[in-house]
Amino acid sequence: MLRNAPPLESIEIFVAAAHGQSFRAVARKLALSPSAVSRRIAGLEVFLGTALFDRSAPAPVLSAEGRRYLALVEPAIATIRGATVALREGEPERLRIATSHSLAATWLMPRAAALRRDHGLDIDVLPTRSFDALRADEAHLAIWGGLEVPDDMIADHLFEAQLMPVAAPRLADGRLPPTSEAELGDFPLLAVSTPERIWERFLAGAGLFPARLDLRRHATLQLMYEAAVAGAGVGLAMPLVAEPFLNSGRLVPCAAMTPRSIGEIYRIYRPARRAARSSAEHRFAGWLAAEVRHSLDGFAALAAMRPVDAANRAVSVPPGTAADAGKA
Repeated sequence: MLRNAPPLESIEIFVAAAHGQSFRAVARKLALSPSAVSRRIAGLEVFLGTALFDRSAPAPVLSAEGRRYLALVEPAIATIRGATVALREGEPERLRIATSHSLAATWLMPRAAALRRDHGLDIDVLPTRSFDALRADEAHLAIWGGLEVPDDMIADHLFEAQLMPVAAPRLADGRLPPTSEAELGDFPLLAVSTPERIWERFLAGAGLFPARLDLRRHATLQLMYEAAVAGAGVGLAMPLVAEPFLNSGRLVPCAAMTPRSIGEIYRIYRPARRAARSSAEHRFAGWLAAEVRHSLDGFAALAAMRPVDAANRAVSVPPGTAADAGKA
């Protein structure tokens, strides 16, 4: 009987190698010889009929097909590990996660039930942007954007946010959303306390420095998007946080405006005194990275749509699994 899937061990080694610096480093981590790691990956490439790594560089790096395969199999590996832990240990493990209120409410908590079901992890969310939560052990991990890495913290890169202008399909004053960056000065621009100066930074990236902007500030990103849904003005969509507003068609991308970075880098933080992640923290970080990738793919797909297509789409995908997020 022909195998329809490669050996699970080969996939686990591939995932480890995809996140490692070299096959030799991965071999040390997995207590294997470098040649054993190379053989398992080569066998997997033969099975798949494609090269997963570009070996022309000093250290192997993922090929385009390798990145695509990683995005597909890593969530499955995390699910298998989580299900195994849940079955062996009974009750789900619990983690305390510090993050912003907006990210927790719009993106993280809607996925909590699936995280428990598929990975055997429960999360308690602490809405804060203070490192003291980690220093005082009030939280195991933190997810924040726009913060530097203090000397007493370790941080793993998640993504650099690409923001795009969005608005309701029709504003409260009856106008359609702007169709160019030059028109933005004619509209109320919805801003937020944190991150600061998002519009100034976004427009500067396009070489625009308006003398005056009609800025209307809100306490959180979530409140800013609610105001945008009500037609109060144009907002800047932050990946992940804006996802439910975009997926439902309540907000649509403004035409002819591409996403742009304003220097907001999202990271997952933990105290340096706990350099080694626990099993639960490791599983959560793997799940988080996979979910973020799928959300970013959905965000990029929406950014490429015309506003009318995005509004007509108006399909809200219930979050909770990487597959669901990938369809968003």
